Amino acid sequence: MPNQKSFQYDVGVTWDGRRASSLSTAGRPTILSGPPADFPMGDEDRWSPEHLFLGSLASCTMISFLAHAEHKGLEVLEYSSEIGGTVMRRVEDGRYAFVHVHQRPRVVVAAGQAAKATELIGKAERDCFISASTTAEVQNDWDITEQ
Repeated sequence: MPNQKSFQYDVGVTWDGRRASSLSTAGRPTILSGPPADFPMGDEDRWSPEHLFLGSLASCTMISFLAHAEHKGLEVLEYSSEIGGTVMRRVEDGRYAFVHVHQRPRVVVAAGQAAKATELIGKAERDCFISASTTAEVQNDWDITEQ
């Protein structure tokens, strides 16, 4: 078997005595995490695991798209995205989980490059490690325009 690339990431979680925590890793700012506001002891000022998951997926898709764009010489002028997800009981096992995620990336590229950008969508979606790691249905509605 050929030598396979491997990536390792580590995060420390420190409980704050309630249902919240701080997340840390070497050399980065600490993130305060807790249950979403609609759960007991939820805190609107902290990132919930659910929000972190969605943010991770959106950020990963962006990074993947931008890496492919750079490789192909595509001039990206703007990138933004909105993402939302539905958590409910899965039919197959009765567990609560993200079952559907809807992401709406908006990309502005240089004049004459929209077709080239559109060709990268499948690669960007395929190569995002986070979307590859979930069983949720991920719907992406891309809006690519030129400036």
